[in-house]
Amino acid sequence: MAIRAILLDHDGTLVDSYDGIAKCMRLMCRDLGVPEMSDAEILASIGPTLEERFTQLWGEDMANEAVRIYRSHYKVHNVAGTHIIPGVKKTLETLAQRGIQMACVSNKAWFFCKEQLGHVGLLPYIRAVFGHRQGYAPKPAPEMLFAAIKSLEAKPEEVVMVGDTTTDLLAARNASIPAWIIKGKYSQHDNIMKLNPDRYLEKLEDILDLI
Repeated sequence: MAIRAILLDHDGTLVDSYDGIAKCMRLMCRDLGVPEMSDAEILASIGPTLEERFTQLWGEDMANEAVRIYRSHYKVHNVAGTHIIPGVKKTLETLAQRGIQMACVSNKAWFFCKEQLGHVGLLPYIRAVFGHRQGYAPKPAPEMLFAAIKSLEAKPEEVVMVGDTTTDLLAARNASIPAWIIKGKYSQHDNIMKLNPDRYLEKLEDILDLI
């Protein structure tokens, strides 16, 4: 059956929000009085939820305070620190012209996703945005993906998940839909290849050759 709908990850797939994330992570560490996170530690924090990542780093008690502090900074810096990935807007425009329905599915708080997508001019192409703090279990759980598929009025066999991390790949597997993974800043190539993605692409534009 032909593909009619695409579920798109946010960070690393549509936008590069590293500058804003890194700034807020470092401000948070300052406020917490803990050593500043390295670039590698910050990159490893993109994909999981904040709660999951900060608990892994500092334990549950400190994680709750870290999340609160991080989000207070991110409210200020999230838009200025977010940039569209080259080629993405033209790709979404072409997909829309082909009648492909699109939804964004992210572990970032959904209201930050929506604000950033609006800032970079992508929101007109995205029919629905699903994310953390919206009542759904985070990826790799499939609940957000199921909700997105329903919102697009598509059948699972007509949908693919496009993302850049193992979290996206596993979410797609849990939802029983194909996983197309893009090579990007947040990708962990060896870990992704061990999981045998249905497609491994150099850039988002490559999906235009497949749909």
